Amino acid sequence: MSKLALTRRGLLKGVAHAAALGTLGSMAAVSRQAKAATGDRKFLFFFAGGGWDATPLDPKFGTDGLSPVGGTDMDPGTMLGSVGNLSWSSGDDRPNMDRFFTRWGSRTAIMRGVNVHSAGHEAGRKWVMTGTSASSVPDWPSILASNGVAEYPMPHLVFGGPAYPGPFGAAVVRGGGGTLLELMDGSINGRADVRAPVVPVPMDEAMDRFVHDRTARFAASKTGLGRARVEDLRSNIERSMELEGRRFEAGLDGGGRTMVDQAMLALEVMRLGLCRCAMIRIPGGWDTHGGNGAVGRQMDAFFQGLDELMSHMASTPGNLGNYLSDEVTIVAASELGRTPKFNGAMGRDHWPYTSMIAVGSGIAGNRVVGKTDEGFVSEPVNFSTGEASSSGDVIGTEHVGTALLKLGGVDPERFLPGIQPLDALLRNP
Repeated sequence: MSKLALTRRGLLKGVAHAAALGTLGSMAAVSRQAKAATGDRKFLFFFAGGGWDATPLDPKFGTDGLSPVGGTDMDPGTMLGSVGNLSWSSGDDRPNMDRFFTRWGSRTAIMRGVNVHSAGHEAGRKWVMTGTSASSVPDWPSILASNGVAEYPMPHLVFGGPAYPGPFGAAVVRGGGGTLLELMDGSINGRADVRAPVVPVPMDEAMDRFVHDRTARFAASKTGLGRARVEDLRSNIERSMELEGRRFEAGLDGGGRTMVDQAMLALEVMRLGLCRCAMIRIPGGWDTHGGNGAVGRQMDAFFQGLDELMSHMASTPGNLGNYLSDEVTIVAASELGRTPKFNGAMGRDHWPYTSMIAVGSGIAGNRVVGKTDEGFVSEPVNFSTGEASSSGDVIGTEHVGTALLKLGGVDPERFLPGIQPLDALLRNP
């Protein structure tokens, strides 16, 4: 079976060899695709599975900055940290939160009191990522990856965390395991129970040329569904060729497996125009029914990683703007929040109100959007300003998601009609 991709040996022969495959037209297709892929804002999603404690991003301290107020328990040993309009719970176990907000607060928005409409894990994940409980609705990154102005070999790269592609399943590529590249270069044959023969490189390239040329001729003579299907096949051939041809450039063969390693790889393939969105799991045990002591350290590790990523983005040239930080939006969320009061085991149980953060391109930085009362229940806000307003509405995950679609140049009405975007989150709504 042909692997429908340039081989590694073919790649190492360089551009001159690729140009010799004139009938493929692959380099022209790659060039058009890479150029088009510079036209979209990119999105890097982080997800804390299990339901994170939202109080570190929505602290309840009195005027002294130390004593908890109202019906919310704050972690022992914490105090109010603030810079500009932003505030968080600071402490000896979370110095990197202080560092991150001090360095990048001007580019960061904190969303508070976001209603996930559920206190259950699976339902919460669906609501946070899609804005609805309907099983057929795709998640925000799948929509963004499939409906931009560009086409990508790996539209939505998922290293970990939830994925609800809906009708956009072809956009989702699972990262970290190498299976995609093994399928393309044929090495997956070696893992099969019944191994398929590996054809010589010249024969393999000839087969690629034959399939591409045959599908091109077929498409030219057809209309309707037949033509659409063969065009999809040809597009997949070209996508696989681009990935195989740029796998070393993008570092797809190597890299570590930590959150920062995966994020760095995602940023690199975004920079090269190979993908638009990525999803990465935030490490840690966030389902803290039986003790909340590790939350500060886990939050601190996450913000240490974010600080490193923002430093990298702010110094790495991009395609849309001067730097990657001008064209990549970072969003961090979890599927639910935790109760404001500790339970008998000094842990927190499930709660339907949570906090989220957004950083980078297009985000209204140095802004708190939304508000909870002293019992950690969401209050209505003005969606244009993000401030509490009795005439406003409670922020739901659907309002955050439609704002992200709007930021990505996708009409939210196509996917969640009638849902008002949370414009306060956007720099220029």
